[in-house]
Amino acid sequence: MRRLYSAADCLSCDRKSIEEYGIPSLSLMEEAVCGALALIKEKLHQNSTILFVAGCGNNGADALALARLVHTHALARVLVLALPGRERQERRIQRTACERTGISFVTELCECDVLVDGLLGAGLRGDVDSTAASLIDAMNALRCGFRVALDVPSGLGDGTPLDHVFRSDLVITFGLDKRCLHSRRAHEHYSELAFVPLGYPQEAVEDSSIRLHELDEYRPLCLSASDYKVTRGRFAVIGGSPEYVGAVRLAARAAFSAGAGMLTVFTHPDLIQLVSLECGASVMVRPYDDFPALADSFDAVLAGPGLGKEAERIVEMIVRSYRRGRLILDADAIRAYRGGAGAGRLVLTPHVGEFSSLAGRSSFSSSDDFYSCLCATARKLDAVIVYKAETVYIADGDEVDIVEGLNPSLGVAGSGDVLSGLMLAESDPLQAVLLHQRTGRALASRCGYYSADELASAVGVER
Repeated sequence: MRRLYSAADCLSCDRKSIEEYGIPSLSLMEEAVCGALALIKEKLHQNSTILFVAGCGNNGADALALARLVHTHALARVLVLALPGRERQERRIQRTACERTGISFVTELCECDVLVDGLLGAGLRGDVDSTAASLIDAMNALRCGFRVALDVPSGLGDGTPLDHVFRSDLVITFGLDKRCLHSRRAHEHYSELAFVPLGYPQEAVEDSSIRLHELDEYRPLCLSASDYKVTRGRFAVIGGSPEYVGAVRLAARAAFSAGAGMLTVFTHPDLIQLVSLECGASVMVRPYDDFPALADSFDAVLAGPGLGKEAERIVEMIVRSYRRGRLILDADAIRAYRGGAGAGRLVLTPHVGEFSSLAGRSSFSSSDDFYSCLCATARKLDAVIVYKAETVYIADGDEVDIVEGLNPSLGVAGSGDVLSGLMLAESDPLQAVLLHQRTGRALASRCGYYSADELASAVGVER
């Protein structure tokens, strides 16, 4: 798990390290660019040309320091485009060193093998000005073999619209990982992210409520010798309609594969025989309206997969009758929910479009806007929100957990129903998301593309 920070957090950590602990800023900068050099070294050779674009701030100073190292180690032909203007002290020092070591400076962009972006750093606030926007657009249009952004791609910031962002093959971020790099749609602007830690004193690094998780943080199910069906939990899935039969079956199968002990499916009266056959003998199947009388017997309830036209009536019935444990609302149940859930914990699992209906808006002006909207919606609904996209965001009050599966093979019809079933069997939404992602990655590795049925069946192997 890695904590993610705002630009203000990173600046505060820098200042504390320099002013309170006496660490020279140039020492931190040298540590950063030495790490960056190790990451790009294999892309360079003596006949290649590497062009550095350096702004007037510390991001530009990083670019100039890296240019100096590439030049003094004779790794490539180095060119520097240093923007004119009022420069920070660190940039002036690095520019002077570059000039004295004989690096060639240019006044405009030119073709190169490697392009390094040091124009604007993570501290960018507000809109990108017209001069920088034009230069970023020109950098994106430039012919080159490999593109590197230092710290963040220029134009990407906490409060900055994603209108003009440098498109990079590799982002090398320094010191603390930046939350803007992991926000909604940020991945459209870079292919790979590398992290170079810096020697900050531990006391200088503040806590953060936004966390990035790796798939190896998943905790497999461990049963004791005395566990049996009751100790593994009693669960209900409420869904299915004449129009949509498959979703409830996928959710039920996934829940069983994830370790659920006893499972009852409540579905449309006309579908009881069909759902019984498709879910198998281990699943009890009843009509929707039987649920209130049995509600208190379930440790957790999932409602929504394939619910269809009766969603509003059924969700209202569930909200009135279920007070005991976790209530997970997915798919049609999210749009039908009008508030008032009295369950011990409410979990909502919207995809992008469903979240728009919850939040009352469909777009975000910046990284900060996305995170604040996500948390505000979770607080307003007093719910855990699992926002499903290519990256999954789990918001609980002001806390956000992020899982970057970035596995397009999971984007198959029914994959979300499988995830909802995992949410039912696994009490921690984060662990359910990690299990979903791990299973998808394992299947993609073994057989490439796969169906949601195969995904649901494979869950047990990872669980």
